Amino acid sequence: MLNKLYYFCTRRPKAHEELSVLVSMFGVYLNRKDGYTMKPKGWVNDMVILAAGKIMMEEEKATNGVVTRHMFSPQFVNKVICDLNQSNEDSYKPWCIEDVSLFILPSKLGYDINQCKLVNNLSFFQIFAPTLFEEHWSCYAFEPKDKILYVLDSMHDKFSTRKKNLDDAMKRRFEELLVLMNPGLTKENASITLLRVDVPRQQNIHDCGIYVLKYMEIWDGSIKWQDKTMPDYQRKEILKFRQSLICGWVQHPKNEVREELLKAAGLWGKLC
Repeated sequence: MLNKLYYFCTRRPKAHEELSVLVSMFGVYLNRKDGYTMKPKGWVNDMVILAAGKIMMEEEKATNGVVTRHMFSPQFVNKVICDLNQSNEDSYKPWCIEDVSLFILPSKLGYDINQCKLVNNLSFFQIFAPTLFEEHWSCYAFEPKDKILYVLDSMHDKFSTRKKNLDDAMKRRFEELLVLMNPGLTKENASITLLRVDVPRQQNIHDCGIYVLKYMEIWDGSIKWQDKTMPDYQRKEILKFRQSLICGWVQHPKNEVREELLKAAGLWGKLC
């Protein structure tokens, strides 16, 4: 039954179906065009990454009352890249709170990032920044407490000069962000360290987005799989992730079009 739902959600949509909604919850929407990118060997698009991050945060908040894994939308790194492509003077212009309000202000998020760090004296709090650069998904993970910015890239051996420039720009922008999030800090004591993590390498050219979704879900920097901080996923496991994610979102109790979709798939009452 789950295989049937997976095919229903990821088959190539007809022209008139592309904008038909598959998932509508927590203020995010996925249509059939987005769902199609979750097919086997599909290249995951930015809407899937955005929706996944929002759903992860909302579920953690509902379960634990606090968010410890804060997910930036892909727009954050897009802004860094856009600034990096400007003239030298503009690309190094410091950010002010207006530049990042969408990503850190409580009025935009629905909760206070600084309060999340303080609840129950939490020592664990991370910010994830999924990144689409040169047609490849990777992710930055920032730990404000230790002031470390990790680079998580399933094709880390392909390291270009342009990617190094982006890493440097991300380090500089997260230092600015740290000061904006903590008014007591100054630029001088907000210096952070950038570390490139040796995560397992993807086995093809199309699963990078799935690896990023797994980083956002479980990566915490701890070595749990031999000498790695992430498992070395096999092809069958990646395919299972694709299926469980899209089918889980469609069946989610908060999905406003859940009943409609399951009825259209001929599965209403069979998976519930």
